[in-house]
Amino acid sequence: MNNAIQDFTGRTALVTGAGADVGRAVALALSAAGARVVIHALDGEGDAEAVAAEARALGGEAAVAVGDVANAGSAESIVTQARDKFGPIDMLVHCVWIKPHSSVAETSVEEWHLTMDTNCSSFLYLVRHLLPDMTVRKFGRIITATVALDDRTYLKHAAVGAARAALRELVKSVAVETGPSGITANLVSIAINETAKPELLEPATLQRFVPVHRPGKLAEIASACLYLASDQAAYITGQTLHVDGGFTL
Repeated sequence: MNNAIQDFTGRTALVTGAGADVGRAVALALSAAGARVVIHALDGEGDAEAVAAEARALGGEAAVAVGDVANAGSAESIVTQARDKFGPIDMLVHCVWIKPHSSVAETSVEEWHLTMDTNCSSFLYLVRHLLPDMTVRKFGRIITATVALDDRTYLKHAAVGAARAALRELVKSVAVETGPSGITANLVSIAINETAKPELLEPATLQRFVPVHRPGKLAEIASACLYLASDQAAYITGQTLHVDGGFTL
């Protein structure tokens, strides 16, 4: 996918979880394509400021927003910080999730709520504050990148699986409700990428679970997000794009 055909000049993007990994790759790709980018991080501004500096070095405008997307009030503050920097937000690329490894019996109430709030509710908390401006402007691109979405149920992923299913339905609801206003909402599903734990990057593991026999590159995930954010993808909404080397097969 060639990012050169995509021009985001004049657009403003909020990228959550942009201090590292997928979020950082997306933020820098958007900046290189001309977008103004708000770099979000959970707390402290060190990593986010470093990424913002990288974005500016690419010739783009960048700012930082700090807060916990899993908290409704904090999520509203993040949107407000972003709007205060550059005005109305045209695009959201949400790249925040956690992966606790607990069985149903082992999952505490606290872990359940944290996982649901982080992996699903945070999307709602952000979107509900972004939609008014997008609706008025008749344009919006809402994308959430998350761990592999498929129909398999994994051991010790009770909360993660439940949040995953809920998020998919939530994205579809946003797509149905906002389509008449020129807004799209989509998921980018990722699996084993180059930042995965070392044991997942072992050749034998990749050959067993990934048909292309290699981890995904962050640039490849970013390219998928940029495509869904582009004008070329205006007729794509409510969908899950699997950028996983065939993992879900």
